[in-house]
Amino acid sequence: MFRRRFGLPAAVFVALTVALLLAAPGLAIRHAIVTELFGPKMVRTQALEKSGSELNLDRGVITHVNSTQLTLKEADGRVQAIPLASTTQVIRGRRRLPPTSLALKWHVLVTWPASGSAEWVDVEKAPRFTKPSLALRRPIVAELFGPKMVRAVALEKNGLQWNLDRGVITQVSSTQLTLREFDGRVQSIPVSSTTQVVHLGQQLPESSLATKWHVLVTWPTAGPAQSVDVEKMPKGKGVG
Repeated sequence: MFRRRFGLPAAVFVALTVALLLAAPGLAIRHAIVTELFGPKMVRTQALEKSGSELNLDRGVITHVNSTQLTLKEADGRVQAIPLASTTQVIRGRRRLPPTSLALKWHVLVTWPASGSAEWVDVEKAPRFTKPSLALRRPIVAELFGPKMVRAVALEKNGLQWNLDRGVITQVSSTQLTLREFDGRVQSIPVSSTTQVVHLGQQLPESSLATKWHVLVTWPTAGPAQSVDVEKMPKGKGVG
Protein backbone atom coordinates (compact mmCIF):
# COMPACT_ATOMS: atom_id res chain seq x y z
CA MET A 1 0.00 0.00 0.00
CA PHE A 2 2.61 2.53 1.06
CA ARG A 3 6.09 3.06 -0.23
CA ARG A 4 8.60 1.45 2.16
CA ARG A 5 9.75 4.33 4.35
CA PHE A 6 10.05 2.52 7.65
CA GLY A 7 13.24 1.17 9.23
CA LEU A 8 14.31 -0.11 12.65
CA PRO A 9 14.37 2.79 15.17
CA ALA A 10 16.90 3.14 17.98
CA ALA A 11 16.46 6.39 19.93
CA VAL A 12 14.20 7.91 22.56
CA PHE A 13 11.79 10.75 21.83
CA VAL A 14 10.57 13.79 23.72
CA ALA A 15 7.26 12.98 25.42
CA LEU A 16 4.15 14.00 23.48
CA THR A 17 0.73 14.67 24.97
CA VAL A 18 -1.99 14.21 22.38
CA ALA A 19 -5.24 16.14 21.97
CA LEU A 20 -8.46 14.15 21.73
CA LEU A 21 -10.31 14.54 18.44
CA LEU A 22 -14.05 14.08 18.13
CA ALA A 23 -14.49 12.93 14.56
CA ALA A 24 -17.71 12.80 12.53
CA PRO A 25 -19.73 10.87 11.69
CA GLY A 26 -20.52 9.30 15.05
CA LEU A 27 -16.97 8.40 16.05
CA ALA A 28 -14.81 9.63 18.88
CA ILE A 29 -11.20 8.78 18.10
CA ARG A 30 -10.42 7.65 21.60
CA HIS A 31 -7.59 9.22 23.52
CA ALA A 32 -5.96 5.84 24.14
CA ILE A 33 -5.68 5.13 20.41
CA VAL A 34 -4.24 8.49 19.48
CA THR A 35 -1.82 8.39 22.41
CA GLU A 36 -0.61 4.93 21.39
CA LEU A 37 0.08 6.10 17.85
CA PHE A 38 1.49 9.56 18.58
CA GLY A 39 3.04 9.19 22.01
CA PRO A 40 6.78 9.25 22.66
CA LYS A 41 7.27 5.88 20.93
CA MET A 42 6.24 7.14 17.49
CA VAL A 43 8.86 7.40 14.75
CA ARG A 44 6.72 8.30 11.75
CA THR A 45 3.27 7.69 10.31
CA GLN A 46 1.64 7.47 6.90
CA ALA A 47 -2.07 7.78 6.24
CA LEU A 48 -3.95 7.01 3.03
CA GLU A 49 -6.95 9.20 2.18
CA LYS A 50 -10.02 8.39 0.09
CA SER A 51 -8.66 10.61 -2.68
CA GLY A 52 -5.67 8.28 -2.97
CA SER A 53 -3.25 10.86 -1.59
CA GLU A 54 -0.80 9.99 1.20
CA LEU A 55 -0.18 12.14 4.25
CA ASN A 56 3.08 11.77 6.18
CA LEU A 57 4.11 12.61 9.71
CA ASP A 58 7.87 12.70 10.31
CA ARG A 59 9.59 13.51 13.60
CA GLY A 60 13.26 14.33 13.86
CA VAL A 61 16.05 16.85 14.31
CA ILE A 62 16.66 19.45 11.60
CA THR A 63 20.09 18.93 10.02
CA HIS A 64 19.62 21.28 7.04
CA VAL A 65 17.11 23.99 6.21
CA ASN A 66 16.56 26.70 3.63
CA SER A 67 13.56 28.50 2.16
CA THR A 68 12.43 25.51 0.06
CA GLN A 69 13.41 22.42 2.04
CA LEU A 70 14.29 21.05 5.44
CA THR A 71 16.09 17.80 6.17
CA LEU A 72 15.39 15.70 9.24
CA LYS A 73 17.49 13.06 10.95
CA GLU A 74 14.98 10.65 12.43
CA ALA A 75 15.38 8.41 15.47
CA ASP A 76 16.42 5.35 13.45
CA GLY A 77 19.03 7.35 11.53
CA ARG A 78 16.87 7.80 8.45
CA VAL A 79 17.42 11.12 6.65
CA GLN A 80 14.25 12.65 5.23
CA ALA A 81 14.13 15.73 2.99
CA ILE A 82 10.80 17.58 3.06
CA PRO A 83 9.77 20.47 0.78
CA LEU A 84 8.79 23.81 2.33
CA ALA A 85 6.65 26.58 0.85
CA SER A 86 5.37 30.01 1.76
CA THR A 87 2.15 28.30 2.92
CA THR A 88 3.94 26.07 5.45
CA GLN A 89 2.83 26.92 8.98
CA VAL A 90 5.47 26.77 11.73
CA ILE A 91 3.91 26.40 15.17
CA ARG A 92 5.47 26.49 18.62
CA GLY A 93 2.70 25.70 21.14
CA ARG A 94 0.03 28.30 20.31
CA ARG A 95 2.53 30.67 18.79
CA ARG A 96 3.06 30.93 15.05
CA LEU A 97 6.63 31.48 13.88
CA PRO A 98 7.94 32.62 10.49
CA PRO A 99 9.38 29.76 8.38
CA THR A 100 12.65 31.66 8.33
CA SER A 101 13.00 31.00 12.08
CA LEU A 102 13.59 27.26 11.52
CA ALA A 103 17.15 26.32 12.45
CA LEU A 104 19.53 23.41 12.89
CA LYS A 105 19.10 21.14 15.93
CA TRP A 106 15.41 21.94 16.31
CA HIS A 107 13.26 18.91 17.14
CA VAL A 108 10.17 19.07 14.96
CA LEU A 109 7.14 17.08 13.85
CA VAL A 110 6.33 17.71 10.19
CA THR A 111 2.99 16.99 8.51
CA TRP A 112 3.22 16.83 4.72
CA PRO A 113 1.56 15.22 1.70
CA ALA A 114 3.70 12.86 -0.36
CA SER A 115 3.03 14.99 -3.43
CA GLY A 116 3.65 18.44 -1.98
CA SER A 117 5.27 20.72 0.56
CA ALA A 118 4.92 20.61 4.33
CA GLU A 119 1.61 21.82 5.73
CA TRP A 120 2.76 22.18 9.34
CA VAL A 121 6.06 22.13 11.19
CA ASP A 122 5.38 21.73 14.89
CA VAL A 123 8.40 22.68 17.00
CA GLU A 124 8.76 20.26 19.92
CA LYS A 125 12.13 21.42 21.20
CA ALA A 126 14.63 24.08 20.21
CA PRO A 127 17.75 25.54 21.82
CA ARG A 128 16.21 29.00 21.91
CA PHE A 129 13.23 27.80 23.95
CA THR A 130 13.55 26.73 27.57
CA LYS A 131 10.60 24.33 27.67
CA PRO A 132 9.55 21.64 25.18
CA SER A 133 6.20 21.88 23.40
CA LEU A 134 4.16 18.79 24.24
CA ALA A 135 0.85 19.14 22.38
CA LEU A 136 -0.06 17.64 19.01
CA ARG A 137 -2.54 20.08 17.53
CA ARG A 138 -6.10 19.18 16.57
CA PRO A 139 -5.66 20.02 12.86
CA ILE A 140 -2.96 17.37 12.53
CA VAL A 141 -5.09 14.67 14.15
CA ALA A 142 -8.10 15.80 12.12
CA GLU A 143 -6.10 15.59 8.91
CA LEU A 144 -4.88 12.08 9.70
CA PHE A 145 -8.01 10.58 11.22
CA GLY A 146 -10.87 12.58 9.78
CA PRO A 147 -13.52 11.08 7.48
CA LYS A 148 -11.10 11.14 4.52
CA MET A 149 -8.80 8.52 6.05
CA VAL A 150 -8.86 4.99 4.65
CA ARG A 151 -5.99 3.51 6.66
CA ALA A 152 -2.80 4.50 8.40
CA VAL A 153 0.47 2.93 9.49
CA ALA A 154 2.57 4.13 12.44
CA LEU A 155 6.04 2.94 13.42
CA GLU A 156 7.26 2.84 17.02
CA LYS A 157 10.82 3.05 18.30
CA ASN A 158 10.82 -0.66 19.26
CA GLY A 159 10.11 -1.62 15.64
CA LEU A 160 6.42 -2.39 16.26
CA GLN A 161 4.12 -1.34 13.43
CA TRP A 162 0.58 -0.22 14.27
CA ASN A 163 -2.19 -0.28 11.68
CA LEU A 164 -5.45 1.60 11.52
CA ASP A 165 -7.97 0.20 9.05
CA ARG A 166 -11.42 1.66 8.39
CA GLY A 167 -14.09 -0.24 6.53
CA VAL A 168 -17.24 -2.35 6.55
CA ILE A 169 -17.21 -5.78 8.16
CA THR A 170 -17.92 -8.48 5.56
CA GLN A 171 -17.04 -11.51 7.69
CA VAL A 172 -16.50 -12.00 11.39
CA SER A 173 -15.71 -14.89 13.75
CA SER A 174 -14.28 -15.26 17.24
CA THR A 175 -10.73 -15.11 15.84
CA GLN A 176 -10.91 -12.82 12.79
CA LEU A 177 -12.83 -10.07 11.08
CA THR A 178 -12.62 -9.05 7.44
CA LEU A 179 -13.05 -5.48 6.25
CA ARG A 180 -13.89 -4.10 2.84
CA GLU A 181 -12.18 -0.71 2.73
CA PHE A 182 -13.09 2.39 0.74
CA ASP A 183 -10.70 1.63 -2.12
CA GLY A 184 -11.92 -1.97 -2.44
CA ARG A 185 -9.08 -3.54 -0.50
CA VAL A 186 -10.09 -6.58 1.59
CA GLN A 187 -8.23 -6.75 4.90
CA SER A 188 -8.36 -9.66 7.35
CA ILE A 189 -7.53 -8.77 10.97
CA PRO A 190 -7.09 -11.16 13.91
CA VAL A 191 -9.28 -10.56 16.97
CA SER A 192 -9.22 -12.15 20.41
CA SER A 193 -10.89 -12.03 23.80
CA THR A 194 -8.67 -9.06 24.66
CA THR A 195 -9.92 -6.94 21.72
CA GLN A 196 -11.93 -3.96 22.97
CA VAL A 197 -15.08 -3.13 21.03
CA VAL A 198 -16.33 0.41 21.66
CA HIS A 199 -19.36 2.29 20.36
CA LEU A 200 -20.03 5.90 21.45
CA GLY A 201 -18.02 5.38 24.63
CA GLN A 202 -19.76 2.12 25.52
CA GLN A 203 -17.76 -1.10 25.62
CA LEU A 204 -19.44 -3.99 23.80
CA PRO A 205 -18.66 -7.71 23.90
CA GLU A 206 -16.35 -8.88 21.14
CA SER A 207 -19.04 -11.40 20.16
CA SER A 208 -21.41 -8.55 19.25
CA LEU A 209 -19.47 -7.63 16.09
CA ALA A 210 -21.56 -8.20 12.98
CA THR A 211 -21.44 -7.83 9.22
CA LYS A 212 -22.25 -4.43 7.69
CA TRP A 213 -20.89 -2.57 10.71
CA HIS A 214 -18.61 0.36 9.84
CA VAL A 215 -15.56 0.18 12.09
CA LEU A 216 -12.08 1.56 12.67
CA VAL A 217 -9.67 -1.14 13.82
CA THR A 218 -6.37 -0.50 15.61
CA TRP A 219 -4.04 -3.47 15.49
CA PRO A 220 -0.34 -4.37 15.61
CA THR A 221 1.06 -6.23 12.61
CA ALA A 222 2.29 -8.95 14.99
CA GLY A 223 -0.93 -9.61 16.89
CA PRO A 224 -4.72 -9.35 17.25
CA ALA A 225 -6.67 -6.11 17.16
CA GLN A 226 -6.28 -3.92 20.20
CA SER A 227 -9.57 -2.13 19.60
CA VAL A 228 -12.51 -1.97 17.23
CA ASP A 229 -14.27 1.40 17.25
CA VAL A 230 -17.77 1.11 15.82
CA GLU A 231 -18.63 4.15 13.69
CA LYS A 232 -21.96 3.05 12.26
CA MET A 233 -24.45 0.19 12.52
CA PRO A 234 -27.25 -0.55 10.02
CA LYS A 235 -30.58 0.87 11.16
CA GLY A 236 -32.39 -1.58 13.38
CA LYS A 237 -29.24 -3.72 13.62
CA GLY A 238 -27.79 -2.52 16.87
CA VAL A 239 -26.53 -4.65 19.70
CA GLY A 240 -29.14 -7.11 20.79
